[in-house]
Amino acid sequence: MIKAVIIDDERNSRDIIALMLEKYCPEVQIAATASDCADGIATIKQHQPQLVFLDLEMPDGTGFDVLMGTQEETPFEAVFVTAFEKKFLHTIRFSEVEIILKPIDRESLTSAVHIIKTRIQTQASKNRYKVLLNNFINGLSVSLNILVPLVNGEDCTVPVNEITYLEAGIEKCIINLADGQQFQAERSFRYYADLFSSLRFYQVNNLQMVQLSQISQIIPNTNKLLLKNGEKLEIAERRKKDLIANWKQYK
Repeated sequence: MIKAVIIDDERNSRDIIALMLEKYCPEVQIAATASDCADGIATIKQHQPQLVFLDLEMPDGTGFDVLMGTQEETPFEAVFVTAFEKKFLHTIRFSEVEIILKPIDRESLTSAVHIIKTRIQTQASKNRYKVLLNNFINGLSVSLNILVPLVNGEDCTVPVNEITYLEAGIEKCIINLADGQQFQAERSFRYYADLFSSLRFYQVNNLQMVQLSQISQIIPNTNKLLLKNGEKLEIAERRKKDLIANWKQYK
């Protein structure tokens, strides 16, 4: 059994999660619930759960505050439950921490529990929570970090500002860094292209997405760009004009 705690300021939400877990995830045992951050921290310290369902925003703080307030406790896995993903999109998605959007559906809940169950069984690294809290505390004042699950089953933490470009592999994504390092991520190119689209990245062709600050030159009279590390990439003709306009903002 997986001992769990639910922390949410809405009683209806706590009840729905508990009922759905009882019906669809019998391997999860609810030890206690809490209605705010302070109560949640005390509940975690008392019950020492393996899994915590965390509301993202509560009257006295956020789920991140709960995590920071329980760092000295036995490490647990967390699943964020929220109706407002966009506000903290990169903080959460860059860390590979699980998130379920309200209203909760069976598929999202069972998928998250399955992932957490596997992590508990394999004693997976909890580096994701360090990345999560670092990004939450620092925000955009410094470079965000991203936790990248690799095809070999390991993971690595990469500063986003060191990424030169992303490249599509066979159902995977290749992440290229300014110092020449290259990582083959378990997730697809499309996943990362969507995730980076609101940052200073631009998809220059069907297979590659470049960090604009890493471009040294858009070579005149060609459909090529030169990166600061000396690499050249192709630009799709239909994207060239828009790329130039976006790049000028970061020259």
